[in-house]
Amino acid sequence: MGRLSDQVVAQLRQAIVHEEYAPGSRMPTAESLAESLGVSRSVVRDALRTLSSMGLVEVRQGHGIFVAVPRDDILTTALTLRMQRSEVTIGEVLAARVTLESTLAAEAARVCDDETLEPLRRHLRRFEDGVRAEDWPTAHQEHLQFHLSIIKALRLPALELLIEPLQELIIVSSIPPEPESGEQWGIGSHDPIVEALESGDPEAARAAVRDHFRYAESPPYREYGQTLFRDARSVLAGLR
Repeated sequence: MGRLSDQVVAQLRQAIVHEEYAPGSRMPTAESLAESLGVSRSVVRDALRTLSSMGLVEVRQGHGIFVAVPRDDILTTALTLRMQRSEVTIGEVLAARVTLESTLAAEAARVCDDETLEPLRRHLRRFEDGVRAEDWPTAHQEHLQFHLSIIKALRLPALELLIEPLQELIIVSSIPPEPESGEQWGIGSHDPIVEALESGDPEAARAAVRDHFRYAESPPYREYGQTLFRDARSVLAGLR
C-alpha cells in the first residue's frame, strides 16, 4: 500500500493533472483536505511538501496553497542539474546534437513546406544580422531558434514538448569558444541546411546538418569540447 502520505500525493496529483484544481487557483486548506480525504493534517502537510518538490503546488505562507502554473524551466533546470553533476563534456553534448538534429532534419525534409520553413529563414537572417552588428545575445538567441525551428517544422507538438527540456543543453553547446568572434559564429554555414530542407531531400538534409557540425573538429572547438558541461555555464553567463 505504501505510506499514507504517498497515497494522498497520488490522489492530489491526479486531481491536479486532470485540472480538478485549475492552474493558479487556490486549493482547499490543509485542514479541509485532511477532512475530505480522511487523513490527519500532518499527512496532508507531508503530501503537500512532496507535491511542492514536484513543482505541482506552491505553499505561500499566510496566503494558502496554490496549484502551480506549468513551467518549462522546471524540467530544464532538473535536466541541466543532472548534466552538471555528471562528467559529460561539451563535445559529448555536441555529438548527441549531431545525431538528434541530423535525424530530425531528415524527417523535416519529408514534410516541411514554405509556411514551416519561413520561421527558419527569418531566424537565420536575424542571427546573421546579429553577428554582423556584434549583438552577441541576439545572435545567440536567433541561432538557437534556427535549430529549434527544424524541430517545429515537423509539426509534432508532443515531440516539441519532449525536446523543450533539452533547450538549455542546446544553448550552452551552441556558444562558440570565443563568443565575441564573428568568424566562429559561422555565417553562411547554415545555408546548405535550408537548401536541403527546401529541396525536400531527406538524405541531403541529414548530410547538411552533419557537415554543419564539422566546425567542432577545428582546433578551438576541439579544446572547448573537452570542457565539462558544468564549467561551460560560465561562458553562457557572459552573454546574459
